[in-house]
Amino acid sequence: MLIDLDTSPSLARASRRASRFWTPRCDTVTTLKDAVTSDVVLLRGPARVGKTSLLRQFATALVDDPDIGVQLIDAAQITPERFERVSAAFQEGPAQHVLLVDNLTDKQGVTSEQILDLLRADGDLRVVAATRHVTRLESPLVTLEFDVHVVPPADLLMSRAEMALVFELNGVEITDAALDVVMARTHGWPALAQLVSSRLRLEGLSLRSRDEAEAIAEYASRSLTGDMEQHLTTPITDDLRLLAVAPFINVELAEAIGIDSTTATAQQLLSELQDAGFVWPSSTRLVLAEPVRAQWLREIETRRPAEVDRARVRLLEHLVATGEPLRAAQLAADAGQWTTLASVLRSSGPEVWSRDADGFRSLISALRSHGGSDPIVVDTLLMLDPDTVTSSETPVAVISALSKLPEAKAAAHGRIEALLLRVSLLRAAGRFALATESAALLVDALRRRQDLAADIVTEGWYQVGMTHFAMGKLRDASLAIGQVERMAPPAQKMRARGVLAVIALLEGDVRAAESRIATARTDGWVDTPWGESLRLASAWLSLEHGDALEARTILESVPATASARELWPYAAATQALAFLLSGAAPDALGMLRSWGVRARSTPPSHFQSTQMLTARAKVLIALRQARKALALFEGPFGLSSATAPAIALSQLYAGRAHEAYVMSVKWGIHQESSPRASLESMVVSIVADIRLNGSAAQRSTVQRAEAISIRNDLWTPWSAVAPEDRAMVLSALSSGAREKVLTRDSFFASSVSVPHLTKREQVVLAQLTPEATIVDIARILVVSPNTVKTQLQSLYRKLGVSDRASAIRAAHAWGLIESENEG
Repeated sequence: MLIDLDTSPSLARASRRASRFWTPRCDTVTTLKDAVTSDVVLLRGPARVGKTSLLRQFATALVDDPDIGVQLIDAAQITPERFERVSAAFQEGPAQHVLLVDNLTDKQGVTSEQILDLLRADGDLRVVAATRHVTRLESPLVTLEFDVHVVPPADLLMSRAEMALVFELNGVEITDAALDVVMARTHGWPALAQLVSSRLRLEGLSLRSRDEAEAIAEYASRSLTGDMEQHLTTPITDDLRLLAVAPFINVELAEAIGIDSTTATAQQLLSELQDAGFVWPSSTRLVLAEPVRAQWLREIETRRPAEVDRARVRLLEHLVATGEPLRAAQLAADAGQWTTLASVLRSSGPEVWSRDADGFRSLISALRSHGGSDPIVVDTLLMLDPDTVTSSETPVAVISALSKLPEAKAAAHGRIEALLLRVSLLRAAGRFALATESAALLVDALRRRQDLAADIVTEGWYQVGMTHFAMGKLRDASLAIGQVERMAPPAQKMRARGVLAVIALLEGDVRAAESRIATARTDGWVDTPWGESLRLASAWLSLEHGDALEARTILESVPATASARELWPYAAATQALAFLLSGAAPDALGMLRSWGVRARSTPPSHFQSTQMLTARAKVLIALRQARKALALFEGPFGLSSATAPAIALSQLYAGRAHEAYVMSVKWGIHQESSPRASLESMVVSIVADIRLNGSAAQRSTVQRAEAISIRNDLWTPWSAVAPEDRAMVLSALSSGAREKVLTRDSFFASSVSVPHLTKREQVVLAQLTPEATIVDIARILVVSPNTVKTQLQSLYRKLGVSDRASAIRAAHAWGLIESENEG
């Protein structure tokens, strides 16, 4: 019930009549009812946001409850004597007391201190206070004594349904499209909604089109802003309007923008804005009221666009330097400054991700949609955006971006950032020789220049290391990436650690890789884009430990962006082996082909292609197609330390045991061979020796192979032993090594082979599509339909299917035909 009405001052704003055209704020009033269980509820907001109306509606909602005594006062107008009468009236009323305080300022009338005294004296009192200032009620010391609840700004603004109700109460006809525009342009501001609907009601107009909605919303925003400006004693200049560039305002940020007020300091200016109700109040930062900010920004951008751009640059630099990269990125996106956004995400992406992962993804999406082909935009998207990594449009964007960069020698003498981008984009374009030349210039610049920022040096060594890695120079890559690991911040350190673990696994040093992965496994950056290389390394490590299913599970969740983008050939090879060792060899070829589609956007180097080739060879060998595997190494993929083990293995299972033995012995002791390559060659030589000489095989090779396995904890190469040779090989091993090998599955676990198709069946399969009829295929091949039917029946039988769609899927899985989007 409403008590002591006589004490309500006649001049109080709370005594104003509520318009019958004003919308009921049912949702917000319900929120207030829930919040009033707290001792103090604060409605903080700018002028014209509807705080007074909410208090009146809340009072009306409580007036019928006889157990609650309600009093609404205007803190700026009530005298101390009348405030005492309010307190006395509460004591004579119902047991529960609710004091609604409007316009609390702590400068005149009732202050926060008086309200706190009243709360201490009356244990049944609850206070709901509306203010445009920061008051003592929200002091941390006060919250130690009382439960203080601050209503979020979003709850003060109108919902779409409430906005529609305003027009309905005013009798204004409005379409859904027009309502959407009004909602967006008024930002849910109650005063603007009332202003728009009132004008339309007074003029008897409806609102049907988007253009009409834009026009009326522009009128309302301009009128409200002009009315609020009348309450400022500070002149409204373009310098003042520059504040609209910022997402929030404080003294430091205003000075960073370059506000030059001739009448007051930045602190005085902000105090004036807060007193006049232009901002959402806060003790640390102020936010301009949305309608005012939008209006001021439109005006200043029209008159002084160059000054706005300069202010934004100064502002972004300040925000990033003071630990606000998320705000800087959002501001750049709002302003359509895509190169600036890319720069912020590239340099401070981890900080943005840690503050708002969903916001980070939204910013990446906006950059992808609007960023164009600027070099830093393209490189940032290649680093952070999975869609860009697999897009068929990426190569064109990369070439376009490269054309906008200076030549490597010119960049090396001044624009190190441009040289960094050039090295990265050259690799993305598949121009690895040019990338190597540019990386050499980058190394010289990094060693010569002592004035470079730490983040530039870190990224520079990373680009150098990844270029060495792409070219197969693993030792040089480890040295460069090792420097990154030592000097980089946590996210980039995680990225480097993952790459080093992959290099260690590629060489066969499982113990070193496990050590790196174990130290980083609990790090918070593992599940971010900067931890993808470590997740790839973890999958590979699971495979080395004999858990192929776990490896497959991890790899299915790695999108291959950031540090994993250039590691996709190793991910593909790892997943192929995981398929073999988990008994899914028939699916391995199709999986490799799907990985190969990535070559469109991220071309592999010769060294990377070799890794894919050897993985494909192992799959074919496991499917008892060793001769086809041997044919893969013709042409540019000749004999080398990387291909020799796979070639020898192909020869072994193609029936050429002597040739396999000679090659494997030579490369098993070759100086260029890594522990993995040496062990793989030795395993082939052991099997070949047993096949040629039986149990009289030399023991020395077995002992050397065991030593490599034990020293590096490397046992997967023993999985290449076929079931028919496994018993003889196990008998040649020591008991300790035998136990380890027994825990590893064989590549041949599937015990299946690729269906062998005749040439006629292959020709029919090549013409088989979901749309093509038997008559169509017969016409193309110049044969009778009955012949096609016969070939199809034979084809279905060999593929183990019963219909055309299943045949096409099976053929893709076996690698017998290519998809249209593969090349």
